[in-house]
Order: sequence, then structure tokens, then C-alpha cells
Amino acid sequence: MTTINQADNVAIPSSRWFFLLLLGILAIFCTQVAQGYFILCDRAVAEWVATLRSPGWDETVRTITFFGSSGWAWLALGGWGWWAWRRRAWPLALRVIGAFGLGLILEIALRLVVGQWRPDTLLVPAVMDWRTRFALAGFPSGHGYRSAFVFGWLMRRVSPSRWAKAIRWGSLAMIVLVGFSRLYLNRHWATDVIGSWLLACVALSLARRTG
Repeated sequence: MTTINQADNVAIPSSRWFFLLLLGILAIFCTQVAQGYFILCDRAVAEWVATLRSPGWDETVRTITFFGSSGWAWLALGGWGWWAWRRRAWPLALRVIGAFGLGLILEIALRLVVGQWRPDTLLVPAVMDWRTRFALAGFPSGHGYRSAFVFGWLMRRVSPSRWAKAIRWGSLAMIVLVGFSRLYLNRHWATDVIGSWLLACVALSLARRTG
């Protein structure tokens, strides 16, 4: 019993420092985005993605981007939460869904604070028009965050089996594809997607600490 307690005492500070490190990286990145350090890079990436657009791919990309939607994310997490509750692991389910929810709150705050507008925004809204500012702000990408959290959690929780490696690689591919779909559809800049992945890492790290 003593050995287990000692291991726990070592693991908890380690995960805490990792969480704080990720949070610090996210904060620095947000500050740089807000100050416009990556504008030229974002525009260069957007111009390159524009050369890849083709009407034949549009419907496929819209299907891919669905896996970052709010409906999909809550359906997936709700289904997993029900599965966990059936196995009397509801405290873990509440913590994970709570970490996901805290990430959503932070996403809202960052959109209002950073104020990086979507590529297709034509008119910047008034300062006090919070609802419109949130809708037109693109940093971080909501689809990017939700897909990275759901598939990232799946990568961590998949049981060891002959299919585990395929599931992990498939989940990673979905995270990247959903992120790319937001660029393809001209709904986000590259930094919006990167920021959403960093936010998901922070939320997943919090879920790992509590879970």
C-alpha cells in the first residue's frame, strides 16, 4: 500500500506541471495571435488551400467537418458517459465531460478576448455586440477543439487489442482532417485550428488528472 501511495504522490505533481505547461503554451500562443504575429503565415496557408478546392470534394469535406460539430461531440461523449455509468464509472464520466465543458467555456472567452475574425468576415462587429463578435471570431476553432477532444480521448481510452493501433491512427487522422476541413471551407485560419488543438490538449490533460 505504501508503494502505491508513493507512486500517486509522484504522478500527481507530474501531471499538474504538464497541465500548467500546456496552459502556458496556449496563453503565449493566444497572445501572439492577438498581436498579429502570424497574419502573413495564415494568409499564405489560406492561399495554398484555395488552390486545392474543387467542387467534387466539397461534399466530402462537409461530411468530414461534421465530426467536429457540437451535435456529434455531445452524442459521442454522451454515449461514452452512458457506457461508463453502466459500468459504475460515472465519476470518471462526470470529470471528463466537465473538462470538456470547461474547455468550451475557455473557447468562448478566447474568442471574445483574442478577436481574430474568420477569413470570410466582411465587417467587424461593434465592440458591445458580444453575440455577433463570438459568431464571427474564429480563434480557436470550435470544430477543431471538439474533434480533438473526442478523438483524443478515444486514443487514450481504447483498450489494448489488435485494433488499438488502427483506432489510434484513425483518430489522429480524423483530428487532422477535421482541422483541414475548416481551412478548406474558408471558415478558419490555420492558427485558429492550431489554437483549438492546444485547447483540447489542455482540456484532455485536465481530464487525465481528474480521471
